[in-house]
Amino acid sequence: MQTKTPLFSKSGRRWIWHEGWAALPEPMLGVRNLRTHGVKVLADGRIVVFHQATPSVLIYDRDGRLQSRFGAYPGAHGLTLVRRAGADLLWLTDEILGAVDLVDLEGRVHMRLEKPSHPACRDSTFAPTWVAEQADASGNPLRLWVADGYGAMLVHAFDSHGRYEFTLDGTTGAGRFHHPHGLAVDPREGKDQRLLVADRGNRRVQEFAGDGRFLGSWGEEFLIHPNGFDFRNGHCVISELHGRLTVLDERNQPVDFIGDQPNARFLTGWPDVNRAQLLQPGFFNSPHHACWGPDGEIYAVEWVKGGRLIRLEPAG
Repeated sequence: MQTKTPLFSKSGRRWIWHEGWAALPEPMLGVRNLRTHGVKVLADGRIVVFHQATPSVLIYDRDGRLQSRFGAYPGAHGLTLVRRAGADLLWLTDEILGAVDLVDLEGRVHMRLEKPSHPACRDSTFAPTWVAEQADASGNPLRLWVADGYGAMLVHAFDSHGRYEFTLDGTTGAGRFHHPHGLAVDPREGKDQRLLVADRGNRRVQEFAGDGRFLGSWGEEFLIHPNGFDFRNGHCVISELHGRLTVLDERNQPVDFIGDQPNARFLTGWPDVNRAQLLQPGFFNSPHHACWGPDGEIYAVEWVKGGRLIRLEPAG
C-alpha cells in the first residue's frame, strides 16, 4: 500500500516520501529473499528495479504499474544503465553466480564478462557487485570496470571487447580497498570520466583515471557507508547503507542528507527489522542504491528482506 509523507531533509528542503510507490510482484520461480538492490530510470522515464527473485529485473511505468520482467539472477546486485546506438542496456551483476552480463530490455545477453585471471580470483570466490563503463563522446565503450566487492575486494579492468586487462587493489591509492562496492564513471563537466570507487568499508571514495592512475580520495570526514552513485545537474546522490542518502555538489561536498536514521544498523535484526514497527516513512533502514528521476525526484531501494521501494519528490 502506498503512503505519502512530508519530509524535511537536513538542509531544510521539503520532500514527499512515497512509501511503496510500486509493488513487488510474486516471483514466478524459487525466491531468495526479494531484497531490492538496484534502481535506474530509463530514457523514456520508466523505472528499472533489480531484486533477488526470479524474474529479477522489473520495469515499471512512472505510476508504479509493472510493465515487464525478466532474468534469473538469484544474487541480483549491481545495476548500471548504459546507452549504445540509441538503446538502453543494463549491466547486471550477480554476487552468487559470479555473473556480469550486459542485457537489453528484453533480457537478451549482449556480452558476458568472464572471471578475471588475476591470481587472487583463483583463491577466493568471485562475487561481483557493480560495473562502470567509460565511453567516448559517441557512447562507444572504451573500458569496463568490475568491482569484486564481496570476493577478493578488487576492481578489475576489461577492454571494450570484454578482455581482462589489469586490477586495482587500492594500495597505489589511498589504501587497500575494503568492500569496494559501487562503481561509477563521473559524467560531470571537468571530471574527465574518472572512475569512482565506493570504498565502503573504509568510508571513502577513491578516484582513478581511465588508465588506473590514482587521482585522489575524499569523503572520510562525512561518509558513513557509501554504497553507490548517481548524477544529475552537477549533483551526486550516494546511497549510504547505514541509513541515509547523501547529496553532493560539484566539488563533492555534502549539501544535504535525506531520511537520516544514524542508528539504523544497531536496530535489532538489522537490516531485516520488524517491518511494521521500524520501517517508518521518512527514515531509511538500509538504502542500497538510489537514482535521480528526470524532474529531480529520487528513487531508492533498500537491502532488506521483502524489498523496499521509495520515491522522493521535491516539494517547493
